[in-house]
Amino acid sequence: MPKAKNQLIKAGLIVGLCIVLACVSWILDRASMSIQLFTYGWSYGFWANAIPVAALFVLLLALFNRLVLAGLVTLVLVFALYFANYLKLKYLAVPVSFGDVYLLENLHLATLRLLTDYLKSGILIPVLLLVMAAIGILAWKERAFFVRRSIMRAGLGGLTLFFMISLGTGAQWLGRVYEAHKLRVIPYAPNMTILHAGLLGSLVYSDVERVRALDEPVDRAAAASLLALSPKPEPVKAEGSQRPDIVIVQSESFFDPAILASLDDTRDLLPNIHRALAQGIGGTMDPPTFGGGTLRTEFEVLTGIPLAAYPQVEFPYLQISQKKIPSIIQVADRAGYATIAIHGNSGTFWNRSKAFQEIGFGQFLTKDDFSDDAPLDGTYLSDTAMTDEIIRKLSTAHAPTLIFAISIEAHGPYWGKSVADPARRAAIPAPQGLHDEALQEYRSYAYHIRNADQQLGRLWQFLAARHRPYVLMFYGDHLPSLPHVYKQSGFDNGQSGPLQFVPWVIVGSGVGHRTVHVHSWMMGSEILEAAGVAPTPYYRSLASAEPELQKDAAHQQAIENGVYSMARLYLKGRLGEFINSEKGPGDVATDSSR
Repeated sequence: MPKAKNQLIKAGLIVGLCIVLACVSWILDRASMSIQLFTYGWSYGFWANAIPVAALFVLLLALFNRLVLAGLVTLVLVFALYFANYLKLKYLAVPVSFGDVYLLENLHLATLRLLTDYLKSGILIPVLLLVMAAIGILAWKERAFFVRRSIMRAGLGGLTLFFMISLGTGAQWLGRVYEAHKLRVIPYAPNMTILHAGLLGSLVYSDVERVRALDEPVDRAAAASLLALSPKPEPVKAEGSQRPDIVIVQSESFFDPAILASLDDTRDLLPNIHRALAQGIGGTMDPPTFGGGTLRTEFEVLTGIPLAAYPQVEFPYLQISQKKIPSIIQVADRAGYATIAIHGNSGTFWNRSKAFQEIGFGQFLTKDDFSDDAPLDGTYLSDTAMTDEIIRKLSTAHAPTLIFAISIEAHGPYWGKSVADPARRAAIPAPQGLHDEALQEYRSYAYHIRNADQQLGRLWQFLAARHRPYVLMFYGDHLPSLPHVYKQSGFDNGQSGPLQFVPWVIVGSGVGHRTVHVHSWMMGSEILEAAGVAPTPYYRSLASAEPELQKDAAHQQAIENGVYSMARLYLKGRLGEFINSEKGPGDVATDSSR
């Protein structure tokens, strides 16, 4: 066969297999979203989604020099991506995003252990073994596709390597191919973006945008308008006055199941949260995540920075890294508090060890610092163990102390797991209409949040009996992933899970009663006010935004724009300079966080 004809046939095989892989990946894309299998096929988004698949295949072909092997490995990797997308949509109601790359870059044993809880390893392991065997046989038996020193092989390898480097650097030419209007990107609606552009198309778009993740514009007029609403600073407590200890409990996946359509009353299940809400400051809180992503709510509570101000930031502890991240922890530290974080998991999980240093914690206790006999309940260290550590630290404290405790007992999944008291779990009343998997999910979840509520009561009782002033905040970080429960029950308000709220409450010395709905980034100003700690101008601005957000939609949008602009200045350490330019130098020193 003439050499030119042979090269033409090989080129045809490569192009043909690229098109086949592109079609298969689009079908898998649609299947992972549970929609018609070729919706928007042959659209611009289809081809944008096809480019990374083709590039991966051609790169593997250049490396392996085996046509079928390269095609099979490409197919396996694409299938794994869409299977992950299916699982993430099922359990967390959000698709795979570019931010997940940061999670993969920071994989640790604790992370892998948690992720594998959502997989049925009995099916997965045999499938993986079968695929590995097929790959091994092809690598051994399949004939080389290119001759030695093939110009075509070198050219394809160089071309795909250029594409991969462009991906890694967010090259401008990719930005022109993956433009928002061409892909029909819909901000804040990732599912709709993927519907139009495909998962891989949206990932490449996000890759191009990531270089500007923290480079969001500042609307100085909107920030100035918000600043003008801020009340004048109140006098700082006199030296020598006794500051209250501050305990903040972030309760894993805690929400009140009374908002489910199948359940009316949870006072027997959660008596302490109901009692606290009746006595203290609290109500509902709008978290920036659903089903998972604890660090998103945690970041907003600790820093007061709304993640909506940075739409491209999904994992703040992984994507935001600077010497100091401004926070209520630093405000408390300047007010004379010892600051401690407690979490019954690995410090590497979500990159907390590094992030908490940047946020300003003086000490971070992880599971390695818990006592050897600390009890588990289910998969993780119990809320009892966490409360033990809080009490131990407060009992030996010699200065006003702020403790931020992150529970983990109630982390999902909620099926097939043993618990310390299975009889008590089985005795939890079944809500009307829940059965089979949904009932199992609900009882397992309710078992753990009942434990969380009991430990709230225990901690509250301990603090009240110490004869020292205290402020105790308790809140849920997000709704859990309970797909069967939500499918069989739904919610009282008829809306979906990601649009529901979680409870929050503050009780303590001199804390009165007030009911209010907040966003999680407002929580810092609430805790500073309750503790009598003088807020910085930034936190005063957040406090002034709270009532304004209850007004009409146009006013609400203007206030949000002001908050986001203030947050961008605050994170970059430019807020003091801005305040100085707007109001004079009087407030600058009090807002220094660097």
